[in-house]
Amino acid sequence: MPVLLLLLSSFYFIPTAYGSKLTAGFTPEFMGRQDGNLGLQSKYGLKIHTIVISDAVMYKAAYEKQLDVISGYSTDGRLKAYGLVVLRDDKHIFPPYYAAPIVRDDALRKFPELEKTLNLLSGKINDNVMTELNYRTDYLHQSPERVAKDFLTAQNLWRPERNGNTGIVRIGSKIFGEQYILANMYSMLIKGYTDYDATTKTGLGGTKICFDALTNNQIDFYPEYTGTGLLAILQPNVKTVDSLAGNKDETYNYVKAEFEKRYQVKWLQPIGFNNAYALMMRQKQAAALNVKSISDLKKYLETK
Repeated sequence: MPVLLLLLSSFYFIPTAYGSKLTAGFTPEFMGRQDGNLGLQSKYGLKIHTIVISDAVMYKAAYEKQLDVISGYSTDGRLKAYGLVVLRDDKHIFPPYYAAPIVRDDALRKFPELEKTLNLLSGKINDNVMTELNYRTDYLHQSPERVAKDFLTAQNLWRPERNGNTGIVRIGSKIFGEQYILANMYSMLIKGYTDYDATTKTGLGGTKICFDALTNNQIDFYPEYTGTGLLAILQPNVKTVDSLAGNKDETYNYVKAEFEKRYQVKWLQPIGFNNAYALMMRQKQAAALNVKSISDLKKYLETK
């Protein structure tokens, strides 16, 4: 087993001097996406020595200087934990991933107070706030329930449960900490502001499982992201994607209209934060190399 582990580790950690000034670590999913490594190559012409690595060890590898550049998510709590900085996507290969609850139309008719209640979070959580909340769950290992209640209390939004009995709203979530936090916030808001009860079905898995559960009437709503709705669910042609070109309002309006037309599902008001794919580096290294954007990174790599 020790020999096997050493052999496997050689595929993950290769000295940064080999083949490039810097070494990047990208997840398998990021490698195959247009809003990922394919876009970095086609739109930026980025050529960097790259290894495929698991998300579970990628952030720590960057922190320990075994990797110089990694792919990640712009509101991940490990940004703060490991002193990383997001590089500006100046050519807009990463579409906006603004979070908002998506709800079936029939659920909104069944629960007339639901839309107004869920929109209480609208505009309340920006990128920095979401990163801090994720840091508390992912790195400090605080429970999503505690983090959710602390935030609502600080925003003067938390109310005691009203023990409602006029119906049960079923809340879904994907299988990562940010979604658990949001699901708990929505549950507390429903129980505190309406006469409905709420139940959470957290950790359903990826986008397809959650969306199928929504359209098959197994849950009533869950938090989704505009970029995911665009690319993973709607899957428009390349021309449509390029026409939206990182414009958050146009992307939101497009997915909102298409979801209503195709699925009778409504996008409620955005929560406020953008959890997009991103390239990131150690803050000190990026500052020393004067790399603030992906174009800066390309320029540095091409300098003799």
